[in-house]
Amino acid sequence: MIAIIVALITIAVLYLYGTKDYKYWEKKGIKHEKPIPFLGNNARNFLMRMSTTELLVEMYWKYPNEKVVGFYRAFRRELIIRDPEIAKRVLTTDFVHFYPRGINPHKKHIEPMLRNIFFVDGDVWRLLRHV
Repeated sequence: MIAIIVALITIAVLYLYGTKDYKYWEKKGIKHEKPIPFLGNNARNFLMRMSTTELLVEMYWKYPNEKVVGFYRAFRRELIIRDPEIAKRVLTTDFVHFYPRGINPHKKHIEPMLRNIFFVDGDVWRLLRHV
């Protein structure tokens, strides 16, 4: 009996931990799909049913009247920007707030074809942005 209670409490705690941040976009009033615990909206990517690009394009076109769309990549919250004016503001005026973008956080060497403003991070991104 105690083992069953401990198992139920463990499952409840894991569920609460796996869904604790999944109300973020709802509280902000931003449209998003309902996430799956521990996987977010990225489940089809984890299960290799869809590439990241296909998944993000699908989310982009799912809400045609929205300026931004919320997305959960496991526990990480991401924002898909659909409005060109917001994208322009992020890339020009507000770039200081988006400087550590986290696209290639562990890579010291970046392939030459990926050395462009969309894929580099940190100081290289800042340098290319100014160019």
